Amino acid sequence: MLTTDKTNQPIIHHLMVITKKYLSTFADFTHHIPLERYHYALLYIYDHKESLTQKDLAEYFHVDKSFMVTMIDYLSNNGFVYRETSMEDRRKHLIKLTEKAHQYIPMINQAIEKTNNLALNGISDANKALFFEVIQQLEINLNIDNVHQITVNYIKSKI
Repeated sequence: MLTTDKTNQPIIHHLMVITKKYLSTFADFTHHIPLERYHYALLYIYDHKESLTQKDLAEYFHVDKSFMVTMIDYLSNNGFVYRETSMEDRRKHLIKLTEKAHQYIPMINQAIEKTNNLALNGISDANKALFFEVIQQLEINLNIDNVHQITVNYIKSKI
């Protein structure tokens, strides 16, 4: 039962409201980038110097292999990544960024910075640190063995 006492409401309500507002703001800042979703995956690949496999990405993002294939296919079909066979282990395929992706990485980083700055505006450094500490503790508390696969599929929409 929802109440006006925010501490007694389901946490998911607050997280969903924040997520929708955050992603909407981020979409406004990235409207000129020809990509509807998975910006964060490009940054993660970039930050790891394009040394990751699909399996590495699936483990980091806590998604199954089929979802990761769909994500990589989407990014590939839009000209942002390609698969390259590893020279050390021919069974592995490294995910590499295209020139197009490299062109947009600074813009994606800037959009994230602008979105974060807007979201955290007026919040003291101490409260920001506390916020991230609480988020990390929530992740630890909810890190259970019996995890259900849940996908949040963000797509820019005008609805």
